Amino acid sequence: MIQWSVNYSVKNEQLDQEHQTLFAALDKFYEGLKSGEGKQSLVQLMHELIDYAKGHFSNEEAFMKRIEFPGLASHSIEHQSFVKQVNDFLMRYEAGEIPASYEITHFIMDWITRHIKREDMQYAKWYLQRAGRM
Repeated sequence: MIQWSVNYSVKNEQLDQEHQTLFAALDKFYEGLKSGEGKQSLVQLMHELIDYAKGHFSNEEAFMKRIEFPGLASHSIEHQSFVKQVNDFLMRYEAGEIPASYEITHFIMDWITRHIKREDMQYAKWYLQRAGRM
C-alpha cells in the first residue's frame, strides 16, 4: 500500500522507525480488509494502529519540546484531531453504523503521509537549522 522511503525521513532515527511501524500497521489493516478478515480482527488491528499512533505522537511531541520547536502547539492539535477522527471511525464501525472500508484506510494513509511531508518536515528542518548553529 504505502512504502516508507527516505523522502519521509525526519532525520531522527527513533521517529523514522516509528513512522515505518505506522506504515506497517496501516498496511496490516489494509491487508486484513482486503482478505476479508472478520470484524473482531479488524477492530483489534484498528485499536493497535490507534494505540501505536498515540505513543508515536507522544514521543514526537516530547522531541519537539526538547528542541523548542515553535509549532508544537498546533502540531499537537493536529495529532489530537487525527486520533479523534480515527476513534470516531472505530466507534461507528464497532456499532455497525459504517463498514470497514478502503475509504477509511485511504483517509488514514493520506493523513499520515501528508502530515509527515508537510508538518513533520517543519520540525525536522527546525532541528537541522538549530543543530547547524550550535
